[in-house]
Amino acid sequence: MHRICICIFMDKKKFATLKSLAAPPTVVADVMKAFLLLVYQPEDIQYCTLSTAQKAEDLIAAETEESIKVKCFDAVYVYKWTTSMVENVKASGGRKA
Repeated sequence: MHRICICIFMDKKKFATLKSLAAPPTVVADVMKAFLLLVYQPEDIQYCTLSTAQKAEDLIAAETEESIKVKCFDAVYVYKWTTSMVENVKASGGRKA
């Protein structure tokens, strides 16, 4: 299910843009770290633990769509997806550790 959700927000061109950044700004790196924390789950993302969702949220807590857009427009899509998934995990209670 989470792969379908990613496809809605992301396409190969956006990922290619992010991948092509030799030295991404810290904000972009943090967004990608938060995204990867959620994506690399043994089960569906919505069933990751609350602590994993919290770690992802903490990485991007100080950012907004605008602060990210200034650094890399395509990272905004990853940010939106990540914040949406964090909210879903929090609402569901997450997987019990």
